[in-house]
Formats: sequence, structure tokens, C-alpha cells
Amino acid sequence: MPFSELALVPSRSTIRWCDAAALVAIAVFAALGTAAGLHLTALADLHRTLGQAAETLDVTAATVAGMADVPFVGDDAGRLAGSIGAAATELRAGAAALDDRLQALGLIAGAAVTAVPVVPLVVLVYAPLRLARSRELRALRRMLAGPPDPALVEHLARSAVHRLPIRLLHRTSRCAWVDLARGHHAPLATAELRRLGVRTPARLAPPPGR
Repeated sequence: MPFSELALVPSRSTIRWCDAAALVAIAVFAALGTAAGLHLTALADLHRTLGQAAETLDVTAATVAGMADVPFVGDDAGRLAGSIGAAATELRAGAAALDDRLQALGLIAGAAVTAVPVVPLVVLVYAPLRLARSRELRALRRMLAGPPDPALVEHLARSAVHRLPIRLLHRTSRCAWVDLARGHHAPLATAELRRLGVRTPARLAPPPGR
């Protein structure tokens, strides 16, 4: 797997910090997405203003229609009232459509603000790395459950030389390369397992004083 080797490079403490950072990033972008969605959804209040304008037109149409009985004005008043009433109906329909569109736009914008940064960074990169790490550590624990494999112990020791911070490496071995050359792999292998957060089997643990 392409992520397998890379997944074991960070230490257990680094992975914990990365987990926390990933959770914080998801929470932050989810909050930003929610805020953006709510902001756009709030624009849906415009439909209330348009609805009130439609009601005003209805009142106006009714007032103009009441002038239909006035001589020389009746026919024109009726036509004008009909036009105003039609405009009110169209305005009311447009307000309802605007409300639906802004609600949908708010949901889409909120989801986009959340998903665009989170999916590439967390879902496509970090999550596969974490899964690869869990898979590799499970396999390592299974191999350590049986008798110690000298090749595995040496591999862990050499990994420790390359991955342990220098202060921990010096604390583990006075001269790591000499220990490797002499086949003293257990202390370094134990340090690498500790770095990964894997319990060291009793059969592998170095004797006291090493």
C-alpha cells in the first residue's frame, strides 16, 4: 500500500496531535459552513418584504376597484384594479420562489464551505493514512505475538535509528550504529515500539542494564 511506510513515520504523540488538529479543522470549517449557510438563508427574509408589498398592492387594487361606480372612471378603475391585482399575484409568487431558492442556496453554500477544504485534506489524505497506520500496527502486533523474528527486530532497530529524535536515540544507545553492527537490536527495537505506541513483548525486552 502506498501509505503503509509513510503511516509509521509519525510517533504516537504526533498522531494524537494530528488527530486533535483534524478534529479542530473539521469543527472550524463546519462552523464556517453553518455560518455561511445561515447568512444566505437569512436573506430569505426578503420574501417577507415582497409579500408585504404584494399585500399593499392588494389593498390598492381593492381601493381602486371601489372607484368603479364613479361616473367616467368606472371602466378605467376596473382595468387598473385588475392590473394591480395581477401584479400583486406575480409579486407574491416571485417572493415564494425567492424564498425556496435562497433556502436551497444556503444549504449548498454551507455544505460547500465545509466540504471543499475538509474532503481533500482529511478524507482523501489523513483518513487513508490513519487507516494504513492502524492496519500496519495490527499486523506488527500479530507478528510480535509469536516468537521474536530476528529480521523483524533488526528492522525495528534500524527504524529507530532513522526515526527517533536524537535525544531519545542517545538515551537508548550510546552508539546506535555500533549496536546495530554488533547485533544488539533489542534496545533500539524496544524504543521504536515505544515510539509507535506498541507494547513490547517480554521476550523482546532488553535485559536490565542495557
